[in-house]
Amino acid sequence: MNNQQINLSELASVDIQKVSKEDLVDVSSLHFDSAIPPHLRAAYILKATGNPYCFRVGELGVKLEFTDDAPPLQDAFSDLLQRKKSGL
Repeated sequence: MNNQQINLSELASVDIQKVSKEDLVDVSSLHFDSAIPPHLRAAYILKATGNPYCFRVGELGVKLEFTDDAPPLQDAFSDLLQRKKSGL
């Protein structure tokens, strides 16, 4: 990755409905190397996706959005799995 300044706010503000799905990086075959040190992982994902907030998985466009007061992703995912297990 070069030393150019990355504006994460600009990447996060992309309107996925205005982006052609062919222009989105397909992450379905992305291999995450857990040997990458934690402090370098964000740069790895940024380089691999071009935009970590807006990408596709196969034919499905994905837009990630975060709020400051949201629960941690791990908690939300655990809650989802518990609801699914209980039949909700």
